[in-house]
Amino acid sequence: MRRRASGRPADQARDAGLFPRTGRGYAGLAATLLALAALPVLGSFGSDGANTASAATATGHYDAAAAQRRTAERMAAEHITDIPVEFEVVNRNRSGLACNTDGGTYTVRGHLTAPAALLSGEQAPAITFYQHGLAAGEWYWRLDVPGYHHAEEMARRGHASLTIDRLGYGRSDHPDGRLLCLGGDADMTHQIVQQLKKGSYRTEGNRPRAFGQVVLAGHDRGAQIAEIAAYSFSDVDGLALTGFSDSGLTDEDDARFFAALGSCMQGGLPSRPDRGAAGYVHFDVGTRDFVRGNIHDADPRALALATRLQNRHPCGVQVSQLEGVLVDTRRLGEIDVPVALVYGAQDRRVQGGREHRARFTGTDDTELLTVADAGHFLGVERGARQVQDFLASWLDEKGFDR
Repeated sequence: MRRRASGRPADQARDAGLFPRTGRGYAGLAATLLALAALPVLGSFGSDGANTASAATATGHYDAAAAQRRTAERMAAEHITDIPVEFEVVNRNRSGLACNTDGGTYTVRGHLTAPAALLSGEQAPAITFYQHGLAAGEWYWRLDVPGYHHAEEMARRGHASLTIDRLGYGRSDHPDGRLLCLGGDADMTHQIVQQLKKGSYRTEGNRPRAFGQVVLAGHDRGAQIAEIAAYSFSDVDGLALTGFSDSGLTDEDDARFFAALGSCMQGGLPSRPDRGAAGYVHFDVGTRDFVRGNIHDADPRALALATRLQNRHPCGVQVSQLEGVLVDTRRLGEIDVPVALVYGAQDRRVQGGREHRARFTGTDDTELLTVADAGHFLGVERGARQVQDFLASWLDEKGFDR
């Protein structure tokens, strides 16, 4: 089902800022390329957790098992279902963005989180399918800190969520990173959407639930993947995009992008610190750069956890972003479903919220939220609750609440 609604004054009431148009694909590109000679290209080969002494937030003991147990206890007390799920996918590319894939069959792993009553009803409910960005994994949506576990918070507000590790991340399979790309990720997103609608995925000890409506949501390049999937396959009911704009990738983001690209051209890293498939890279060089580029005003507990979980990402995804931006600018106008956009006013990497919103000319139903004191990793920032409330309200208003 595809939905279209008229715009309302609330669109303007929630719009809180205009950013300059900068970044990849525009005039700043030449200057960024010239600056590459001064960048420590090999730095993107840096070990996970480098510079931890300079990031005070990463100090102290963290008991992951205890934190997960407390999260599970909270969910059980509020009658929230939280179950592991698996999707069998083919790494192929039928999307509108041409890029290389290997055609292999793999397993994508994640979690389905929802109010128990929502999953037990007779009507096929709606679900929001969340994807992480470059330097994060599924953990971005599932931080085991009260108030920062996005899927838990959305369930408390009445909504079902699917969160995953994309291929090359976390618990999902890790193919050669040079044969993963944004177009392939969009195709696999489409495959997962179809499995959600048919109830043909795998769960542990539970009968898979079919869902009547699927909203795609993403952060950073996860939002770009959601866009590509939406205009390539036209099988989703809404888009919720956070921390991404084709129109506003900043000079700082460009510098990090081209440094990581240079590392990929030299072969990259294994997918994991001690082993794994070839062709992966860090977007941020160690903890200092990770915090500087992504965080503005974070809860220390959430930040201490996030800095321990920084991910490497596939080089093929890195390379395909250049063409992806150009294809997006041509095709975003084909999207005709409701779109919600969320930005951090202090984001050092992504700006241009209003300009990106204006590219969705195929729908008259867009809403924009700019969080005043937030950086790029909105889910880790103190303003995370504002994002959760906004998205829950938007899902309710569009009828994705049952």
